[in-house]
Amino acid sequence: MKRCLLFCAVFVLLVAGVVSGATPQENAARVTVTGFSVDPAVLMPGDAATVTVTVKNTADESVALRSARMFTEKNIVILDNPYQTFGSIGPGNEVSFTFTVQASTGDGIFYPPFVIDFRDAGSLRSPVTVKVESTEPRISIMERPDSFAEGKKATIKVKVSNPRSGEINGVTVVPRGDGIESTPTSVFIGALAPDGMAEVSFEITPSRETDLVLNVDYRNGNNQRSTSVRLPITFSEDKKQAEIVVSGIEVTREGGVYRVSGDVTNAGLEVAKAVVITVGAPAVPVEPNRVYPVASLDPDDLSSFDVTFTAEDTDSVPLVIEYKDEDGNAYRSTVQISIGSSGTVAPEEGESFPVWAIALILLAVVAVGGVIVYSWKKAKQNSE
Repeated sequence: MKRCLLFCAVFVLLVAGVVSGATPQENAARVTVTGFSVDPAVLMPGDAATVTVTVKNTADESVALRSARMFTEKNIVILDNPYQTFGSIGPGNEVSFTFTVQASTGDGIFYPPFVIDFRDAGSLRSPVTVKVESTEPRISIMERPDSFAEGKKATIKVKVSNPRSGEINGVTVVPRGDGIESTPTSVFIGALAPDGMAEVSFEITPSRETDLVLNVDYRNGNNQRSTSVRLPITFSEDKKQAEIVVSGIEVTREGGVYRVSGDVTNAGLEVAKAVVITVGAPAVPVEPNRVYPVASLDPDDLSSFDVTFTAEDTDSVPLVIEYKDEDGNAYRSTVQISIGSSGTVAPEEGESFPVWAIALILLAVVAVGGVIVYSWKKAKQNSE
């Protein structure tokens, strides 16, 4: 029995000696780089990134390391090397090494080397792929009004796209500008995948001519970035806004009160809301129709009105038309109407009957009369 136990012990020692008979060089050869990651996946010039390299020991023994380092290569600068000294990697274990790198100027694909120095053997060298692109997100103005007006709300539709080969995060669109009021004040989009896009809309109300700056803030990894586009805001006549046209004006006088009536038509392309008609100084509006409310006028709609007022020592008064657009912006226009010195409607230019026409009619009457008299006399002579 004792001999059997002694034999087994000797056998175990011999087997252990065989198993542990690999040289340090052989064990080091079984240490491999199993993968790496770069965050962000694609850098921009000036960006910092985190590079993580994963190493596995497939040997049956621990392998001692002296250091694990990365080296600067062209446009990729290594900002730290925290593994100047290192211990061992146990059999079957994986270890991750993390470095901070930064891209300088220039686009391209670069291969900074990762190097492990073994304590009892040589070294392991493995390149890490780092991509750099200077391409920024694109900002496109998809919809804008033909013209801007002071205090009038306008819709701006913006598309943000990501032409980069890497994802960007925290994308936010912020409109800015002196005298610009925006609703909403900003829109958060979030992440945009490569070739991804998103559309956002803003209601812009300018109080002065200025530049609208559409700013896109975003992150590439932990790097905060920003890009923008400018849209000049210049005021001009709105081609679509409501336009009130007055026609068929008649003015009568009853005692000391004038009455003006007529029609108003919306010749524009937008609705005119809360249309109100009255008269301005030197006229004084009086009851029963001091102010005549027309309500709303859709494009091409027509409505009649009737306003009463008094006026002294004047031949004309302003007819005042007030209305609002759909955003509540107020508009005002005036039409000068003639009331005449006697209180009847003064004929408008081009409507008076020409003197020469009256003379022509009188001549025609005389001529016709002469023909009739001549015919009568001739008929009488023939009968005698």
